[in-house]
Amino acid sequence: MDTVTHALAPVIIAHLCLSRSTRFGRSGLIAIGVAGALPDLLSPHLSLEARMTSWSHGLPFWVAFTTCLVIASLVSQRRLSLRLSLALSGAYLFHLICDAISGGINWLYPVSDFIWGEYWVSPILWIPLDIVCVLLCYHLFRLLPLLRKSKSVKRDVIK
Repeated sequence: MDTVTHALAPVIIAHLCLSRSTRFGRSGLIAIGVAGALPDLLSPHLSLEARMTSWSHGLPFWVAFTTCLVIASLVSQRRLSLRLSLALSGAYLFHLICDAISGGINWLYPVSDFIWGEYWVSPILWIPLDIVCVLLCYHLFRLLPLLRKSKSVKRDVIK
């Protein structure tokens, strides 16, 4: 999948799965998007072979990344909550899972080799998935708030 989908899909999932009172703010959602795209940002690749030898596309780096996030959240609870740390870790892992169903990854690289995955999501669908994610984000973060605001204004006028 493309980096756009890797960034936006975890943001959409986080927004839809959390209640309004427990949602992350704008900066939290941006951080989740960056964490979702992070494997491609750390080690860009243009081929499946390059992905298989990418140190950022394996569970060893994900474990190290998660450990650093948890330690950072424990040291500085005001700046980074444990809940956000786990969401960032989940976004990173979601990227790996998406790559696994989009051709596969070498799960244990660089420590060992364990290549697993299939093309369950065809490369032909990657750009349409990007478009769907962009449109869904526009709907969730732009249109719905405008509709809610206009409904509240109408209620205030009626009262």
